[in-house]
Amino acid sequence: MKNNKISATLAVLLFSGSVLAVSAMIVPGFVNTTAAKSISAVQDSGNLTLNSSKAPVLKVEAEAPVSTVNRDLEQLMTQEEMQQIYDFADKPNNEIITIGREMTEDEINRRLILEDQYVYDGLRPKQLFPLKSGQAEFYFDLEKNTLKYPNRTLTDEELLQYIDWFYREAYALSKRNIVTPPETGNLSQTDAVAMAASSVRKIFGADVSKLEVKASQGESMLSKKKTWMVIFTPYKTNTLRGQGKEFWQYTVIIDPSTRTVVDTTAANFSLTRTPINAEAAIAIQKDATWINEATKIVTDRQGETRRIATASLTDTDVNNKRGMVAVKMLLEDGSSYTAELRYPDQTLRCLIYEDAEAAK
Repeated sequence: MKNNKISATLAVLLFSGSVLAVSAMIVPGFVNTTAAKSISAVQDSGNLTLNSSKAPVLKVEAEAPVSTVNRDLEQLMTQEEMQQIYDFADKPNNEIITIGREMTEDEINRRLILEDQYVYDGLRPKQLFPLKSGQAEFYFDLEKNTLKYPNRTLTDEELLQYIDWFYREAYALSKRNIVTPPETGNLSQTDAVAMAASSVRKIFGADVSKLEVKASQGESMLSKKKTWMVIFTPYKTNTLRGQGKEFWQYTVIIDPSTRTVVDTTAANFSLTRTPINAEAAIAIQKDATWINEATKIVTDRQGETRRIATASLTDTDVNNKRGMVAVKMLLEDGSSYTAELRYPDQTLRCLIYEDAEAAK
């Protein structure tokens, strides 16, 4: 089995925010150019009013944990160790070959919980992860780009060693791959976070004031525009995922040049998608409630006052496989909204906006 080696940019994101920052990478067409930064939670003393009974609500944690990973690695990692990672990253062969087996679901869940303990509670392995064959049953051979799993369950110590290596690699690459933040117009990080929180509250009826906030600057691969990406998520989401607990996280993308929210997305890793078969697809095409629900979201939740000229299902072949129904609504001035609704309950996954200028 082959896996693409972690890129320098992704390594920076992983180090700065673990899985939380990586979630930013799943948004289509967004390229991060700076590491996501943890910032203070959004202050919101207003009352929360749900726009719909279908709106997802999060259980949040009030206390923010503090990570010492950056400080610890800065003190522990030697220049020789850093150079070893640079030499590995610069090799022309960028693929990692996994030998033996894949990590089991139980091991993945344990790793997630241990990673939060590593990041926030200071839990560290007793030894470094072996980087040569013959040193242990579970190792990563830097020379051959080979990750070898034993024919048994990994111990917590082995998982911690693996996590530790991963963060050491990410830390080293983050020190070498320092990028200049792109220009983001006249929209500050503080204003971007406030706009993002307002959009989540308006579209999904969720209060994000007690969630962890990560803001990063990037570029849309399609429009090549500089954007802000803001992610709201509960603290220690790795632990929540590892324990099989449900939670929601929100990702908002903002165009700073126009001060416009272009994408507001709600994600829940516990949800099971139901692919839309041929029979259901035909029924959806004839069912006006999908378009009605999408237009209500735009007018009632988003507060759009411009007239919707047309509304139709879009990208049906792709979305049927994903278990999503996307409705594109063209406004009278040429701008558009696309509401992606989950099948079969019609709950909103994301609302995407494109202004008339961008659509040309």
